[in-house]
Amino acid sequence: MSLFDALPRGPLSGGAAVPFGQDDLTRVFDAKTLQRGRTLMMTGAVTLGAPGSDRIEAEVSDLGRRLSVTVTPVQGKRSVVLDRTCSCGRNACAHMAAAAMLALESRPEWRRASLFDVADVKAPLAPPPPPPPVPVASPPVAAATVQPSAPPPVPPAAPKPPLTLVRPPVAPPVRSVAPPPPPPPPTPKPEPVRSLRWILEPGQGDVACYILAEFVAEGSADSSPATPRDVLAKAPRSLDGDADRAIARLLGGGGTERTPVAKSRGEAVDRLLRRLLSTGRLRWRDGTPLAEAPGRTVRTFRDPATRKLRPTGLPERSVLVKGQSYWCVDSATGTVFPVDLQVVEVPKAKPVPPAPPPPPVPSKANPSRLFGPSRSGVASMPRITPPPPSISTPSFRDSGIPGVRSGAAEAAAIVERSPRIIARLGRVVTPADGLVDVLRLSFDYGEPDNAVEIEPDDQRQFARYEDEFNEVIFVRRDKADEQAALDRLSGLGFAQARIEPPKGALNARGSRVHWLTGRDVEERWQHFLTNEVPALAKAGWIVEVGADFGTRVIEPGAEVEVAVRDAGDGWFDLDVGVEIDGERQPLLPILARLVEKGGLSSTRIIDGRAHIVLDDGNVLALPAERIERLLSVLEAMLDSGRSSGDRLKVPLAEADSLLDIDDLIARRGDETAQIDGYLQRLRADEMPGDMTPPPGFKGELRDYQRGGLAWMQSLRANNVAGILADDMGLGKTAQTLAHIAMEEHEGRLTEPCLVVVPTSLVPNWVAESERFTPHLRVVVLHGIDRHGKLSEIDRAHIVVTTYGVVARDVDLLKRLTWHMIVLDEAQAIKNPDGKATRAVAALPARHRLCLSGTPVENNLGELWSQFAFLMPGLLGDRKEFGKRYRVPIEKRGDNTRANLLMRRIRPFLLRRTKEAVAKELPPKTEVVVRIDLERDQRDLYETIRLSVNETVRAALAASGKGLGQNAIAVIDALLKLRQVCCDPRLLKSIAALGGKARPSAKLHALTEMVKEMVPEGRRILIFSQFTTMLDLIKLELEKAGIPYVELTGRTLDRAEPVNRFQNREVPVFLISLKAGGRGLNLTAADTVIHYDPWWNPAAEDQATDRAYRIGQDKPVFVYKLIAANTVEERILDLQRRKGSLSDATIEGKGLVSALDGGDIDYLLGDGDEE
Repeated sequence: MSLFDALPRGPLSGGAAVPFGQDDLTRVFDAKTLQRGRTLMMTGAVTLGAPGSDRIEAEVSDLGRRLSVTVTPVQGKRSVVLDRTCSCGRNACAHMAAAAMLALESRPEWRRASLFDVADVKAPLAPPPPPPPVPVASPPVAAATVQPSAPPPVPPAAPKPPLTLVRPPVAPPVRSVAPPPPPPPPTPKPEPVRSLRWILEPGQGDVACYILAEFVAEGSADSSPATPRDVLAKAPRSLDGDADRAIARLLGGGGTERTPVAKSRGEAVDRLLRRLLSTGRLRWRDGTPLAEAPGRTVRTFRDPATRKLRPTGLPERSVLVKGQSYWCVDSATGTVFPVDLQVVEVPKAKPVPPAPPPPPVPSKANPSRLFGPSRSGVASMPRITPPPPSISTPSFRDSGIPGVRSGAAEAAAIVERSPRIIARLGRVVTPADGLVDVLRLSFDYGEPDNAVEIEPDDQRQFARYEDEFNEVIFVRRDKADEQAALDRLSGLGFAQARIEPPKGALNARGSRVHWLTGRDVEERWQHFLTNEVPALAKAGWIVEVGADFGTRVIEPGAEVEVAVRDAGDGWFDLDVGVEIDGERQPLLPILARLVEKGGLSSTRIIDGRAHIVLDDGNVLALPAERIERLLSVLEAMLDSGRSSGDRLKVPLAEADSLLDIDDLIARRGDETAQIDGYLQRLRADEMPGDMTPPPGFKGELRDYQRGGLAWMQSLRANNVAGILADDMGLGKTAQTLAHIAMEEHEGRLTEPCLVVVPTSLVPNWVAESERFTPHLRVVVLHGIDRHGKLSEIDRAHIVVTTYGVVARDVDLLKRLTWHMIVLDEAQAIKNPDGKATRAVAALPARHRLCLSGTPVENNLGELWSQFAFLMPGLLGDRKEFGKRYRVPIEKRGDNTRANLLMRRIRPFLLRRTKEAVAKELPPKTEVVVRIDLERDQRDLYETIRLSVNETVRAALAASGKGLGQNAIAVIDALLKLRQVCCDPRLLKSIAALGGKARPSAKLHALTEMVKEMVPEGRRILIFSQFTTMLDLIKLELEKAGIPYVELTGRTLDRAEPVNRFQNREVPVFLISLKAGGRGLNLTAADTVIHYDPWWNPAAEDQATDRAYRIGQDKPVFVYKLIAANTVEERILDLQRRKGSLSDATIEGKGLVSALDGGDIDYLLGDGDEE
């Protein structure tokens, strides 16, 4: 059962259909709904029910649903009201709009009267029959009506002027007029800003046209009519008053709201229309905005009997306005253009010979009997002279036949015959898919030498033509045959769509096409051509194949080839090509578009070859495996926007990507020598080789250090940068000084090197430079007197400064040119938005180098920040890096992405561990010392734990957000628990202490350990994150009479405590983890004690490496003091998980897991829980 059968059937009014227009739709539906409705209509989603009702019934297919729609136009007091329903349940939906639009376009009974309603305008033009009477109570409808009138006889010597649309005077169109204003308030309000709108209506008789004016209040849809006198009196402030007053003067300045313009004022009509069009505010009577379009030449035939002109080729439903020349108003496209009528006389009629005997009437069951040889070679239809019984002489004036005007020749014949079905195969351009193959269907009701084709969407009931004897023939369309043809195409899998016409085209509706869709569309077309076309020809169809139809599958004559060429300055050019018809064609633009469409998933793969659709509709067949490899490499390069025409400009830093397509690269001698050598080293994953330091370098480098020197020199030679990420204690400073000395020895150090370090490492760099490179001049920019040393920079080889100084003096340092910038402890720029990070990135330098034993401490964003300083763009922008690497690795544990990241940075990151390169180091022993809290300290810990656990839970519940939004509450809770484990006195709350000091089991254990070790001659480093804890430790050491030195953020002279400890003047060195955990050389120590654990084990390892480093000749013991069954013990477990972050990035192992809700439950849980 159709949806039409399911529509509710209420009692019909029995009245005629109430015509309506586009302006009625705009009052009901907003612009977005109308656009959506037009899309549904143009794509063939709407099917109208049977005509003849006073309401529009339709079936709409939308998103897999079949919806029933009813729209009933009702004449209201002021305008047409649309009573409407839709099974989707909405009040004013796109389905209703689509149904109403299709009714306006395809059902004449719903449209307001217009001039041209017959396709062939050779037919005599006469006014249509009068409209049905309108009830007295209803206002007149604002639609053009034409009363029938017999044309008066005109002598041939004096023909009347060419035909213009005429109609009797009618009441002005009803508009929404604002209600009368209320009585004025005591204080007059300013007059609202109004705009002026001009309305054009067709004239009649001696009137060329009517001009109306409307005032429209700003921000309102209400309008009020105006006379030319009103316009002259007060033009609106928001528009060009002079232009509007000039128009009003042309109209005579009278007081009539609907001003007629006589045809006799021809030149004035032309001038008036041009002025109206120039305002941009001229509308047709239905509200359509009008704009001027280029003029056209139109052939016009003069009827021998009536001597009236019959123009051909004008847009359907257009209107002519007579001025000095003719103007055509096309409301469908919203254009007005001048028309040059070229009159062509119709040849005189020949005598009609006797009709030959009629052939047998063809049977619809065997239509092929009608067909013989044709122009297409498929089938043709001979001329058929209808037998006398099938000829009638109707009275067109009273027949009411749609598509035939009243006033047609009384002797015209109506013929009934089946059409020739014509299927034309060609191509059209679509916005989404470009060129596509389509089938256009038409029905030919003419004769073999006089075709009369009608498209399926055409609403005419008859096809009209003139035979060779000038006899007018009307052929009644065979709707059953036409629908059978449409159904046959649908059964073959064709979908329907409407192609939008170009703006200004004569066919404003566009045309219906049929096409095949799906991934196997080429195979389906081939099946249609091979199997179905012969069957259609046998059934009598004419199938014409256009020259542009069909897809050419291009098979390249050779394999895809990648060409690279050294471009200098650390760059190379890359292009991809393939040989087609003996010529090399670039593929890079094609691959770029393929990436935009989603890669190979947007293509079809047949026999291992990807079929890529080209702009001309042809298909390029390329090996899918090679294209997939190419896309995986080129995607990031194309996203960087460095393509120029058919080439990509790629930095040498990204050459590692080419390893995946190394076999596709064409070798071309000198052009690819540098890139070939670079790729060869990458393929072998080999170091450049050892290099002997220059003569001026004092000291001896170990084998791995000479390899590090060669690596840094290779980076410089290839104009790339990198991170030297050796373990702490492997001599990164010495290797870097050797690198700088080599630059000076080779004469390249024409500007100084800037070394940026944490404040605590300034003395170390000065001392190491004096030791290894005494011939290089060093200037220190640090302290309040640093600006006084600026004059010394020109003569310096090395300038040592701090991250804080660079951030403060960046504008000053940017004015200088640096040969190289070295960042020691480069994790200091882990925050991309930090002042120091932005400052060092802004400094100009030929080369850049980072030194860091832990380039990743907490997350991969720290690694991205360092490479953004070294080689911007290597890892993409921050957002792209997060999407491609950070989120998959950190959140989803994607090992594949971790390996891809490692391979991308491997050429630019050198890391050696102590185990791998310094086997002569003495052994290192790590001992975890678990200490049970005493009763009072344990009770306090539990009290604090329960309190902070409740606080964190409440914060999470109150915010309804995750841990990231409650970080402060979580960090504060963990801090309190760790402080209780170290010493209850670290807590600031007096209430928490309960008025008395509780003992610290850990401090007591530490004191006892130190008392035993010092007499044994042990040299001890004690690290803590809390400087207040170091103060408490000092008190215990002083009580025991044990000398010590300390280094915290409050220490001004950092060299003095280091020297005293290294010179064995004191046995104990107290160090805050933040101030002294990096860069210090404390090989005099043989014992390291970590008083409290830190989240990141890398930070603890760096602190340990103050003693366990090159130069150490004693076994090193590392002690970690842990409060048993507390948060400290659980931190050790999480350290293993956080510790994997650095390894996953630097060494390609494992992956990282971030803290989650389960981790917090674990850390804040009962100490006895597992």
